[in-house]
Amino acid sequence: MIRVIDRTAVLGVVALAALALGLAGSSQAKTKPKPKPAAPAAGAMAFTTGGCDTPTTPFCDALMPPTPGWKGHVFKLSQGYPASAPPEPFPWSKYDPTKQPGEYLKAALAYFYEGNIGASVEQSFDPTLNKVRVWYNAPWQDVGLNGREFIHGLTRERVSLPGELAPQQTKKWNNYAVGFYNAPGGVVIGQVWTDHGKPNPAASLFPNGTVAAKLLFTTGSEAEVPYLKGSPTWNAYVYADPNDPSPNPTSPRKVLPVRLLQIDIAVKDDRVASTTGWVFGTFVYGGGPGGPAGSSWTNVAPVGVMWGNDPGYSGSGPLTQNWLNPAVHMPHVGYQGRLNGPVDNPISSCMSCHGTGEIAAGVMVPPNGQSPARWFQNIKSGQPFDPGRQSTDYSLQLEVGISNFERHQPVVKAASPQARTLELRKLQQDSDPRTPRDGAPTH
Repeated sequence: MIRVIDRTAVLGVVALAALALGLAGSSQAKTKPKPKPAAPAAGAMAFTTGGCDTPTTPFCDALMPPTPGWKGHVFKLSQGYPASAPPEPFPWSKYDPTKQPGEYLKAALAYFYEGNIGASVEQSFDPTLNKVRVWYNAPWQDVGLNGREFIHGLTRERVSLPGELAPQQTKKWNNYAVGFYNAPGGVVIGQVWTDHGKPNPAASLFPNGTVAAKLLFTTGSEAEVPYLKGSPTWNAYVYADPNDPSPNPTSPRKVLPVRLLQIDIAVKDDRVASTTGWVFGTFVYGGGPGGPAGSSWTNVAPVGVMWGNDPGYSGSGPLTQNWLNPAVHMPHVGYQGRLNGPVDNPISSCMSCHGTGEIAAGVMVPPNGQSPARWFQNIKSGQPFDPGRQSTDYSLQLEVGISNFERHQPVVKAASPQARTLELRKLQQDSDPRTPRDGAPTH
């Protein structure tokens, strides 16, 4: 039985290629001879010779190959996207998300857990090991400063600022995440990427019953985030300085422990089509500050559920399209009390970020000086955030993947490994260390 706390009821090896180039500042490059590019590592050859992320090859698994001698878990992109989804019951359908939000969210989480909790923590949430149902990963998350690492396919997320995770927190901590889609979602990803050399964003319309789930991990310590004691911990090949908010292409990486902090769940549900068509929920490990100690993947508590952005809300009085668990007391949620998880930006909400999913990519969070009202509309499923663009139906993973694909076409189309390396260098020179949740461009 699942125990859920509720006290109320990137292109393979971009980083290595950049390191091989010995990137220097532009002014330095003018006065010093450029170093001769080193031969790529053996694992990098898949990319530099056109072995993945091209129109005729599979998608790359990660930003870099496993380190020499690595014997631990290795991430493999789940990319056998099905032509159709097998029929199956949706356990959350027994509950009305607007009237029974806690029960609804826990039923969706139980569905995500089935077959994903393995014999060991390191073997858990590996789609190749799930005997109940297959889950799928979105491609083209394997590029740039935030691209997938090789052990669990984690991408770098928003940095947690002091005090955002717990009152004791005094340092900035890097966070990392990996996302999954069930079969209905996998069908749509496959339709968008039927042609690996020409994605079709117009196919981005998810059917009822689609579930998107994300595991979010933090490098934060138990000393600064005490409720993480006992949290499932993965090894991950991440930036060696967990407190550096602005890594660059030459920042070293190493294997570090990362602790489960947050689980996000999004369900496409036609019963809320009049608002957005989606139900979003988020969980925090251990129930957040003051929560009971425990261990295991299921020791999480719902922060809340939302099915709309409460457009026009003045900031006082009750929200009508958000439910926050009164037993969980996080240092912050979202804008004006809307739902957000501990990793997320306090000036946004779960749906305000995801509602911007579109091609060309939108701006996820309200820029300084602009009225935030536009970000807190109820964007209906299939409707773009900006008129004239193509919606990716609340999928930021599709938006990011397509945007990454488009930006990296000069690399993919380069005539030789040497030319690819030079194109990579150009892209790395204008890399932004921020994530889109902090206002950076999607790519």
